[in-house]
Amino acid sequence: MNMKPVQIGLFVVALVIAAYALLSGDMLEKEKAAERTPLSIGTNIWPGYEPLYLARELGYYDNKGIHLVEFASATQVVHAFRNRVILAAALTLDEVLLLKDYGLDPKLILVFDISEGADVIMAKKEITSMAALKGKRIGVENTALGAFVLMRALQLNGLNISDITIVSLPVNEHDSAFDAGKVDALITFEPVRSRLLSKGYHEIFTSKDMPGEVVDVLVVNKEALISHETQIDSLLQGWFDAVRYFEVRPDKAARVMAGRQKISVDEVLDSFNGLHIPDISDNMKMMGRPDALLLGTAERMAEVMLESKLLKNKLDLESMIVPDPLKRAENPKQ
Repeated sequence: MNMKPVQIGLFVVALVIAAYALLSGDMLEKEKAAERTPLSIGTNIWPGYEPLYLARELGYYDNKGIHLVEFASATQVVHAFRNRVILAAALTLDEVLLLKDYGLDPKLILVFDISEGADVIMAKKEITSMAALKGKRIGVENTALGAFVLMRALQLNGLNISDITIVSLPVNEHDSAFDAGKVDALITFEPVRSRLLSKGYHEIFTSKDMPGEVVDVLVVNKEALISHETQIDSLLQGWFDAVRYFEVRPDKAARVMAGRQKISVDEVLDSFNGLHIPDISDNMKMMGRPDALLLGTAERMAEVMLESKLLKNKLDLESMIVPDPLKRAENPKQ
């Protein structure tokens, strides 16, 4: 028996409704599954990231779906983010630009810290200046930051890459590089800096000499901005709570950090002297629209990296910075 036009119409409408319900149910299930998946954040060892681990130790991340993953080097963090092993990463700004250059679309949601002396070039006693590096061996980790600091240090001191011999050194060999006779100078950072200072080596260049250029930030996978919004909010809230705890109880906080970094409490406190950790207000000044200060910094850095052939492409950075999670952290739901 043939169906009447009205019946056919109702049948089609029913099919559409059923299909929509099925699709909506599938999308809802995917969203719920994403919410059940922890927000994994990768870091390497660096004082500026320690408030994350302090927040964990203080219980701020208990039952919040947040998983901190510590890697041996920044290179491993970059690889993990590229391969989607982690959904978020603590990186230097230049490393984020490299991810953009690779064709990824990381979203920058927080400034952890600005290095004001914590990144350094350490040297033997007899090497008293950058000029004295001519013909010498300089150790550097095979990372974007290592390459960037090296290029800027050379540029600012009128040197060329041909004036030195580069020795590639993973960060776990930085402590022993001088004693093993591998290098005459070394690009490194805290906590290695403090340990080398205690052995009698000294600084000939620091991030103070390139103000505002070494910035550590938090980036997240684009999809995670939506699928893990709740965890991102908890992460930022815990971060700022831990930073405030450190400001009010520095000695107690430093004892926790010292155990993780394997340095003394005094060395922990000293390592933060070379860092500026912006609060929510400072973060909003750097990342808020329309005149995001960090965007200007990133654009200038991209130009330097392109000129130095650290980047292959001219980058469009307009959509990289996403201040929405910070705005929610500034005005949390009650």
